[in-house]
Amino acid sequence: MIEVAIVGGGPAGSYCAYSLAKNNVYPAIFDDTHPREKPCGGLVSPLAQRFFPFLEKLPIKHGQRRRLCFILPSERRVCISIRKGEIRCFSRLKLDQFLVKMAVDNGAEWIKEKVVALERKKDFWKIKTTCRSYYAKILIGADGVNSLARRSTIGPLSKMNKGVCCGYLVKDLEKEDITIRLLVHRKGYMWVVPRDDHASIGIGTAEASRSYGLRQELDMLVKRQYQYVEKISRWTALIPNVKNLKTLQVPVAGPNWILIGDAAGHVSPPLGEGILYALLDGKLSAQAVIENNPELFNKLWKEAYGNSLFIHVVLRKWLYTKPGVELYCRLLKLQNMLQLL
Repeated sequence: MIEVAIVGGGPAGSYCAYSLAKNNVYPAIFDDTHPREKPCGGLVSPLAQRFFPFLEKLPIKHGQRRRLCFILPSERRVCISIRKGEIRCFSRLKLDQFLVKMAVDNGAEWIKEKVVALERKKDFWKIKTTCRSYYAKILIGADGVNSLARRSTIGPLSKMNKGVCCGYLVKDLEKEDITIRLLVHRKGYMWVVPRDDHASIGIGTAEASRSYGLRQELDMLVKRQYQYVEKISRWTALIPNVKNLKTLQVPVAGPNWILIGDAAGHVSPPLGEGILYALLDGKLSAQAVIENNPELFNKLWKEAYGNSLFIHVVLRKWLYTKPGVELYCRLLKLQNMLQLL
């Protein structure tokens, strides 16, 4: 019998496993795909680094910038110089590798098998993989936007609460600024994020109904402004994008289960930031398990960052208007001045 089974080896699952193992609870991580390169920018904000100082000292090559540039619908370019710290831009493959290794080095077990079914019994969980079945006292669902753990507990994240993004990993943009082009017509944005030896360039929309022609729009931008780049790989993905506060009010933990990270829908709707929330969820879910009260997680995450996430959900519709993006950039500048960025 496994004490704690964590389905999903991304930042949320790996950091939960690490936090448990550091407290003498040795979980099993089920994941046959991680670590892998994930379709996102890989940005780690100065705020995330203050919450988790180890992020400043990772022995991983990465891009780093002290300013963030926005291109508004008017084509005006607004750049914000970071007053304290810097933004770090990681390859998700390398970052996730490091986090999994942190967990395993401290005693967590990594089971590289695909979970195909979860069945809740009275006091435990039956976990069926492509190879065999396992039994666990507590289940942690950290398996992403299409979470099997979520479907097996509170039901799937609705299509309305998912966004769509696509993009490329490319060479020859490593010296660019971190650039975000806000797209009112898409209720989304494009980005260029320089990493160490490559860059991530992509486009995302908060609403699947606005995804028609998404890649074509990105390709037009690449052809117009970055025709010299070498494309390494391409991708398309769904992302959590919660649009209704009621979705976040549904409990994401029960007597012997917890949902964290993307599986819980804990991603900032305006710009898709999820790494900070994933690490926080990993830490807080481990705390709830250590205190022998998984349901405590429902309270812990709301106390830690719930108000911030709720405000982001409320502001989402307003942001993607022409006045909204202008004011958003002003608010970011104010946050930076107050060293909250």
